[in-house]
Amino acid sequence: MSDRTFRVGMHGSDVKAWQITVDKEFKHLKINCPIKHDGVYGVHTRSYSAALLIARGILIKEMDEGVTPELRTKIRKRELTKAETKRFHSKARVEYRQKIRENWKPKKVHQPVSNILADSWDYHPPVHDGIDVICKPNAAVFAMVKCKVIDVRASGWWGKAPTGDVSKGDGIVQIEVLESVGPFKKGYHIGYGHCEHARVRVGEVLQPGEVIALAGLAVAWHVHLMYNDGSTKKGIGNRNPRAILEYSKKHG
Repeated sequence: MSDRTFRVGMHGSDVKAWQITVDKEFKHLKINCPIKHDGVYGVHTRSYSAALLIARGILIKEMDEGVTPELRTKIRKRELTKAETKRFHSKARVEYRQKIRENWKPKKVHQPVSNILADSWDYHPPVHDGIDVICKPNAAVFAMVKCKVIDVRASGWWGKAPTGDVSKGDGIVQIEVLESVGPFKKGYHIGYGHCEHARVRVGEVLQPGEVIALAGLAVAWHVHLMYNDGSTKKGIGNRNPRAILEYSKKHG
């Protein structure tokens, strides 16, 4: 059975409509739910659906193969029984809603890669204009803050390594910071050197944590993290990125 077909009658469009409902109903509870509106009823949508029922004071029912039309209607109309209303106002459910409200609070920053193995060859211009963030092969590279994509190059970036396998490491993605957060300054640029297989296009606005590309190989698998004052799009750094890297590790 595919992810999009269920005996209860949910299909891709039904699932997407339900995901939008879950999002809306959590917002009504002043909770920011990170559910994606992708039309796929997988483990994440099932988990968020169950969380919504608990938050609403409704007893969880079997939902492995979708959410019944009756339950979807009940949620949309916010029709609670007396028992469900009592559970909704109980101390346990109030505390549950507060807990997920805190856990799902959107973050302002994100690390450039999730699993930073090390960082090396620190910022020391003119020899090295960034920090090498060492990571696992083909690691996902993330937007560190709310930003706009200003440059995407699959190859030809000047910073490719002179030795070793550079065929997977001479791409670059650059973003412009749209909101000042900690050491991140609005209007400054962040450059991700040795970035391959870009997932974004110039002009896109991204939130922290969205995937922009994969880390490339240039002697070692890493991202050459650069930071500049917004005066250039050449793919160079003129500010030490240490502060934004450490801030993202602590708060992301």
